[in-house]
Amino acid sequence: MNTDNESERNNYSGTQQQQQQQQQLDVVLSLRLSYQQEITQQLISEDGLLVIGKGLGLDSIVANLLHVLSLSTIKHKRSLILLINATDFESFKINEELMELSWLDDINKPVVLNTINNTVNTADKRRAMYEAGGVVSVSNRVLVTDFLSEIIDPNAVTGLVIMHADKIREYSNDRFVISLFRRKNKWGFIKAVSDDVEAVTKGGDMQPLYSKLKYLRLEKSFLWPRFHVDVQHSLTTKKNPYTVNEVKVVMSDNMTKIQTAICQCLESLLNELRRNNPDLLTEYWSMENVFDNNFVQSLRLTLDAVWHRLSFTTKQILGELTLLKDLLRHLYSADSVRFFQEVSDLVDAGRPSASNFNKVSAAWLMVDESMAIISCAKSRVFDKIVDDSSSKANPISNNDFTYLLEELPKWEQLANILDDINQEKEMKKNEKEDGPILIMCKSWRTCNQLTCYLKSNREYLVNGGNRKIFSGRKMMVRSLKEHLSWKKNVSTSFTKIKKALHEKEKEKPPIEANEAESETLNISRTFVRGRQPASKRRRTRGGAVMAAHSRILNKDDNNSAIGGVDDAMVELVERQFKEDDKNEEEQDEDDNDEDYKDGMVTQPNDPDNFDNFLQQFEGPLGSSNFGLSYELIDRAQEVIIERFDSGSGDMLLNELMPSYIIMYEPDLPFVRQVETYQSLRPNNPAKCYFMIYQNSIEEQMFLTSIKKEKDAFTRLIREKANLPKFFSTEEDDQAKFMSNFNDNYTIPATSNARTRIAGGSTTTEVADQKTKIIVDSREFRSQLPFLCYLSGLEVIPCMLTVADYVLSPKICVERKAIPDLISSLKKGRLYQQCEQMFKYYETPVLLIEFEEGKSFSLEPFTTGFRNGIPNAIAGGGASTNNMMNDLQLKLMILLTSFPALRIIWTSSPFETAKVFRELKRSQDEPDVEEAINFGLNPSFNKDTTFNDAAIDLLRNIPGITDVNYMLILQKVGSLKELSAMNVEQLAPLVGTESATKITKFFNRRV
Repeated sequence: MNTDNESERNNYSGTQQQQQQQQQLDVVLSLRLSYQQEITQQLISEDGLLVIGKGLGLDSIVANLLHVLSLSTIKHKRSLILLINATDFESFKINEELMELSWLDDINKPVVLNTINNTVNTADKRRAMYEAGGVVSVSNRVLVTDFLSEIIDPNAVTGLVIMHADKIREYSNDRFVISLFRRKNKWGFIKAVSDDVEAVTKGGDMQPLYSKLKYLRLEKSFLWPRFHVDVQHSLTTKKNPYTVNEVKVVMSDNMTKIQTAICQCLESLLNELRRNNPDLLTEYWSMENVFDNNFVQSLRLTLDAVWHRLSFTTKQILGELTLLKDLLRHLYSADSVRFFQEVSDLVDAGRPSASNFNKVSAAWLMVDESMAIISCAKSRVFDKIVDDSSSKANPISNNDFTYLLEELPKWEQLANILDDINQEKEMKKNEKEDGPILIMCKSWRTCNQLTCYLKSNREYLVNGGNRKIFSGRKMMVRSLKEHLSWKKNVSTSFTKIKKALHEKEKEKPPIEANEAESETLNISRTFVRGRQPASKRRRTRGGAVMAAHSRILNKDDNNSAIGGVDDAMVELVERQFKEDDKNEEEQDEDDNDEDYKDGMVTQPNDPDNFDNFLQQFEGPLGSSNFGLSYELIDRAQEVIIERFDSGSGDMLLNELMPSYIIMYEPDLPFVRQVETYQSLRPNNPAKCYFMIYQNSIEEQMFLTSIKKEKDAFTRLIREKANLPKFFSTEEDDQAKFMSNFNDNYTIPATSNARTRIAGGSTTTEVADQKTKIIVDSREFRSQLPFLCYLSGLEVIPCMLTVADYVLSPKICVERKAIPDLISSLKKGRLYQQCEQMFKYYETPVLLIEFEEGKSFSLEPFTTGFRNGIPNAIAGGGASTNNMMNDLQLKLMILLTSFPALRIIWTSSPFETAKVFRELKRSQDEPDVEEAINFGLNPSFNKDTTFNDAAIDLLRNIPGITDVNYMLILQKVGSLKELSAMNVEQLAPLVGTESATKITKFFNRRV
């Protein structure tokens, strides 16, 4: 009795201690905006999917969420939270914030984000990292293999935080991870986040929110758009409302004409696309959507299923839509010389050449407005104007003319803004909080362009010194000189190449009529409306089109679009700027002598005088820094030019703390990040300038992006209001596979076996199931392993040397997607793989797998349009039929060499999983140990650790094959040691021929 009372008291005291340990936890967060705090509280209390507007601080919310979830009131307990799909930069950024939060909370052991990347390439290292607990960032592919290999126990995982939840699909690895996690762990949390609402709603799904929640196995969603009341209240300060100075820049006349002409060409191409494909036409095929970033990609998704039935014209137009959209973007960002060079290259690519004689490769050149693009692009550079510096007292001569070399209108406006800022800074010199000037652009090319402009521009006073103008003509002259030098060097080589190609074309047999017709542009009459009437003869279809464009397409190659450059004028312009540069250098030298005569010393050209040169400095060499003058630049004097990056914009603003922000180009996420930055500094907000071309497509695209995000959120909000409850089980996905088999087929291991079957049907026992399938670890980049898992097969990941899938001791499968098949046949890699399979297995199988929802034909992969680039521009000289014949010929040669090779063609990974289940019937289970050892040397030690990156590089070296690379791994310690070996040392390992190839590869000059 006394013993029982003591045990009860001990249990009571233990429970009381546990309750004291699990007391309320006080946590310090770094979130200062109310809506961010509310979002974090929602995610802490409930599992769900968070969809937030771009630029509203998602990374900071995730970092604070991980900080709270990783802490525990139980001292001996260490949670394990897996962060999935985070990029390297996102992991770095979140880790920095976690360290900062640990310091704010005064935690002895700060929360550190451990990342599993290429350096952590062994199972033991990953297992140790998982056992240590904390927050671990891992990719979905690695986590799937670790779950299946039991490197990590799902019950040891506290929960999952999934980044970029918009990317989850029905058979993606993200869903595979969640299925494996929920199979054993029913209590762990799942929290998914995304800041790309348009990606959530895309994909043709009628209920996108329902589908995403179903795949994530979540019930709740949290939608936080920019127009949310709490977000508006947090970002709008009534006491100190900040303003944005919107600078609408007027485009030049030539730029306006080019923009109008490109839009007209796009509209003509789009109308022709609609006429050629009336059965596939949707409302999305309109000019309102043509400027979407993913417009051409969306068209491709619609047309992929019938790609083999599309005409040559349709494929050509799809590629040209991408080219013209890129050309329009470069109109706003590239200088006039580079833009003209790009137009010239496109025209040259669309002209008849030796490889496509008498064929027009560009449909946009058949539109009348294409001439306006070419002529205006040329006028921006080569229009002759009167030089303002010439004397007006004498009559105008040829020397008084110069080239226009039109500058981008934004350049001068940027210089004016910087001049105004400098004047404003002069007025408040004594303010301590004055920060640098930050200029933001979309690309590094634009950053370099603005850097060169700000370094080389010149300031002029006009109207009696009352007005300043800024000129970047010096940079334009340099750009023109580089263009003409490149054109001169290329034209000589191009003439020789064209002559050689023309001779080869004469030797080739004539092209058959069917093949010539299949690669000819068939344009409707509406497309070329407004031209001279076409001939009434039926057999001259398209003759008027060709005649109308002969003025473009039949010009000399050296001056295809330029028409002729006045070399004397170019030399005159260059000479003028050389004289100006000489005067500036003399002036700079005088200034340097006065300002830096004690600090700056020129280095002598004569090496013998180097000792005297060093004696000019005082003190030791290290302290003088070779006489170079280093000084601290005041933050207020800094001008920083950076590129837009939706992930690093807020970090950049918080680190630099600029007082002036100039958005040279529009970017919606950065606009939101600036709003957040301003709201956190209500007493001293930064002054913002937003530059955009007035009445331009650039302005239209920015406004459209805001509208589309708002429409996407509105759609999700309406769906959430009517979202029904859904119930699912693990057997739902298996039912898709079971319905395609006979009732006698073996019941999967995850389902319950029935003890009695009505009607006298044959009973199958669970003990006789054959469900194991060995999968190469590299195959988890595809959907097939997940589909095999859903079909009831037991997936075992291993590092295989022979084959990709092992179904039984007799059957192995080498899976090839179509691009991989073409590459393997071209390089001969597939032949070596077949040799290995026949060496160890009785029934090798080659699986040729197509993508689901796309054309079940090889034709899309043998054309130059697969990546949206026309064949002529992509450089493809061979016709589609020739490439098809070449592919079929290589397959026939492979079958001739290996007559016993079995080939399986499947239309999708889903169908492949069904085939694998059929092949598993009446087959023995594969031996994992045996499958791993096949292809390895008997003396190979499986526990030895190798560098996967070095092995991949090794296998790509000429002379290294799948057979001999293991010998290299055993005998050679490193790639450096391999590169130092000669033929005599390598020959005993790989043979004389392979040794010669290896040594030539390392000794060949780059």
